[in-house]
Amino acid sequence: MKNLIIRTITGGIFVAAIMASAIWSPLAFAGLFLFVTAYGLWEFQRLVNNDIDLVSALPVLISGILIYFIITLYALSYIDVDYLWLILAVAVVHSSVMVFAGRREALARMASDISSIAYVVMPLAILNLFLNPQAIPGYHTPWFLLGMFIILWTHDTFAYLTGSMFGQHPLNKEISPKKTWEGSIGGFGFAIIAAYIISVFSPELETWHWIIIALIVTVFGTIGDLAESLLKRRAGVKDSGNLLPGHGGILDRFDSVLFVSPLVYVLILLCSS
Repeated sequence: MKNLIIRTITGGIFVAAIMASAIWSPLAFAGLFLFVTAYGLWEFQRLVNNDIDLVSALPVLISGILIYFIITLYALSYIDVDYLWLILAVAVVHSSVMVFAGRREALARMASDISSIAYVVMPLAILNLFLNPQAIPGYHTPWFLLGMFIILWTHDTFAYLTGSMFGQHPLNKEISPKKTWEGSIGGFGFAIIAAYIISVFSPELETWHWIIIALIVTVFGTIGDLAESLLKRRAGVKDSGNLLPGHGGILDRFDSVLFVSPLVYVLILLCSS
């Protein structure tokens, strides 16, 4: 019970920060997720490279932050789409630094660095596109972003509660024995309810569009959760970090978002075209 209370308080503060920044200013939201991205990138590096220190991680942290800036500047209409080619330039410079550093494990480190940027940086940077009217042709509303987060949080909360009370059949016993089919079904049911309520306040999308988003959240959010559990099991740790009391690290809180955000953005583009 104590852990649930701590988890609820921490989650509530973080939810409030995300919603307030999204409504108040795209720049505030981008700044908040710059921190989330940088810290999540550091956690990922520690999961895949157990002996890494901050100095060794600086090249990928700098490269990841630069790529986040490039995508965010485009998302907020400060630069044109042509400047996205700078991402390739950052990748080439980063790879060159790793090679000329003369490390025998340079190729393995480059692979883990590219994976961390694709896994953490790109999906979180894409969130900024939700707040740009020009990035969603035809119409725009903050409810696209907030609605996705609300459905995610609803699913995660009720999957946790339902699984705790009724869970009997693990989704994948070897990767995450505490995650159950009962919890996933319960989370999906409440996500559908949340999707319907959101559709009332966001008529730009049909109700069935929001239900598809709930389905994406359930399926791919769960896959994202299991993927992070696999990383933690491989690293031999319980949580990706200890930044958020009751939740663990940034990746523990945003593992579902990393898989869901690109798919939801593509769906909204298809619906608005």
